[in-house]
Amino acid sequence: MRDTEARDLADRLDEEADELEHRSEVLEQRTKDVGREWAQKRADPKVPAAPPEDDDDNEDDDEEGDEDAGWDDPDEGEDEDEDYE
Repeated sequence: MRDTEARDLADRLDEEADELEHRSEVLEQRTKDVGREWAQKRADPKVPAAPPEDDDDNEDDDEEGDEDAGWDDPDEGEDEDEDYE
């Protein structure tokens, strides 16, 4: 690879990295905006299907201490070596 080819490749990769960084920042901002919008909707009782935050907190209280609630691992309790013998 010649020096000019290496520089061209480095320049292209730098531009791609800059573009990806920009897109990441845009996505981060969109995520924050959507979060704020959702919080506003949850605060408005007129918005259907947007329960207030307190409703979700009550659900978590029922499952407190059970980190794997809702997940039933089908392989739980099996010895991993049995499958490979």
